Amino acid sequence: MRKLILLLILSISLMGQSAYYRLGYGDIFPTTDPLGSSLGHGVVAYEDTARVTPHNPASLTSSNRVHFGVSLGSEFRSIGNIVSNTTRLEQLFVTFPVGKRIGMSLGTHAVADFASDYETSMDMGSFSEQSSGGIWDFHLGLGYSLSPVIKLGLKLHAFQGQLRREAIILTDDIQELYVVKGDISGKSIEAGVISNLREKVSLGLTVNIPYDKPTLSGQDSLAGSSAFAEIDEEMDAWPSTIKLGLIYHHSKTMNFTAGIAQQLFSESGFNTASVFALPAGWTTVPVASFQLGMQKLPADRMSRYWTKRTGWQTGVSIKNYYLSPASENMIYEYSLITGANLDMRNGKSLFEISGEIGSRGGDESLPDELFARMKFGVQINDTWFKKVKRR
Repeated sequence: MRKLILLLILSISLMGQSAYYRLGYGDIFPTTDPLGSSLGHGVVAYEDTARVTPHNPASLTSSNRVHFGVSLGSEFRSIGNIVSNTTRLEQLFVTFPVGKRIGMSLGTHAVADFASDYETSMDMGSFSEQSSGGIWDFHLGLGYSLSPVIKLGLKLHAFQGQLRREAIILTDDIQELYVVKGDISGKSIEAGVISNLREKVSLGLTVNIPYDKPTLSGQDSLAGSSAFAEIDEEMDAWPSTIKLGLIYHHSKTMNFTAGIAQQLFSESGFNTASVFALPAGWTTVPVASFQLGMQKLPADRMSRYWTKRTGWQTGVSIKNYYLSPASENMIYEYSLITGANLDMRNGKSLFEISGEIGSRGGDESLPDELFARMKFGVQINDTWFKKVKRR
């Protein structure tokens, strides 16, 4: 009976802080760095000797230096006159060569965010909910250059996270607080390949498959009482992800990119979940996303003029959301993506920034939502730490 009441309230309270983030897990596998945010899935085919990207383990052989990277992200969401913001550290990584043909990486990045805080009023009383926590992906990657035109990669992922969700039901004569809390752990494996087709075309592919889907272990309890239930719930809806990127190298400083991705969810993954149950009639659907972009590379990374050391990229993105209402009308997300980067003249550091602005919504589904994302990242290489010989 308690779950039925909560489910009814949830279906009424979708006008909260962000209905799209409240349902399910939020955005799973968001892009966490400036280059990927502004280049789309075409980034899985990207190689650059001046930087290393963690998007495709096959690209780890593209640099002969140690690289350290960090990125921050901030996102604003708006439904009507309600605006919310999430700002956090999103990624840390280090990559290094192992011989001439092998590169390795160690790092972590955020893959899910449970943060939500909203309240709604009804004739019978009020309902409020606050969630905190998230899931981080700790990974170890290995890239191998099979030949000058084919590179292979493998990456192991370990998911670790926490969830705490407090729900308060307030009526005329009663107030009840329900708490769900627990730890999350899981594993997946990712394989990647980059192939140079002729001289002007690069093709990249990654496949990420969870072989141990994240599991929530904890308690569902009524605060102030001894009533609780142990939770050991496998998140069956956790997706497998396939990404394909294509880059056309028009000239030494100009690239055109295209990227597509597919996330596959279990049909019953949410319907059987006790914590992330959906409103009646809602289902999960595969996520298909597509981006087109263009990239201008720096003309001269060692130039004394900062304009020649600056590069940029811009494009468009479209994808469907991973939940579908009973009306079966799809929820779509449209956005403009853009970014810029600046190399230091000594070639030791790279600063990046990106922005994305767009909207999501669908007929007879959830309210239209506007969003804006900004990412800032820094990469430095090991020449900072090499001793300088003095005469």
